[in-house]
Amino acid sequence: MNETLNALICRHARNLLLAQGWPEETDVDQRNPKYPGWISIYVLLDAPRLATLLVNRHGGVLPPH
Repeated sequence: MNETLNALICRHARNLLLAQGWPEETDVDQRNPKYPGWISIYVLLDAPRLATLLVNRHGGVLPPH
């Protein structure tokens, strides 16, 4: 896959995640060149950040466990 296109895909994915409230430390990368366009998302979340993401993702209500 074209390296420039891959970089654009990763940047766009990261921008979408940040727009949804993911932390600035979120990293997006392509780990397996055999699968063009497939990305991996890496982020370290503490409990409060994870709870915030879950609440935001589910319309202000934590999903049942």
